[in-house]
Amino acid sequence: MANNDADARRRQRRKLRNFGLTVGIAFGVLAGLLFWRDKAHYVYFAVISAVFLGLGLLVPIVLRPVEKVWMTVAGAMGWFMTRVLLTIMFFTVFTPIGLIARLFGKDFLSLRTDESVTSYWIYREARDLTKEDYEKQF
Repeated sequence: MANNDADARRRQRRKLRNFGLTVGIAFGVLAGLLFWRDKAHYVYFAVISAVFLGLGLLVPIVLRPVEKVWMTVAGAMGWFMTRVLLTIMFFTVFTPIGLIARLFGKDFLSLRTDESVTSYWIYREARDLTKEDYEKQF
């Protein structure tokens, strides 16, 4: 039981260390970009980067509340952005394809009713199956 607790603490520590290093590097890259563009406020990002890198390397457990808030915000943004991207994709990709298909009379799923047929069953030709047919059925 004690071994599981130690493993969990080690995993948590590694996770928080990776979080601190990742965020620290990201802020460092941002600070470098701002420095390169000659912006005076690059110092703030460099300090934030140093704080995250230092805490991530020395005492990653201190980053636990920051990581929790960060991941909560990231989850909310992910939920929202998923809906935004799917909406954009629907109206820019699927809607035009559907309108063009309708314009040319295409019925992808064969959903139109035909009063002249007695069954909508699609018959396949009978053939001998090989071993490969059973291995890759789809």
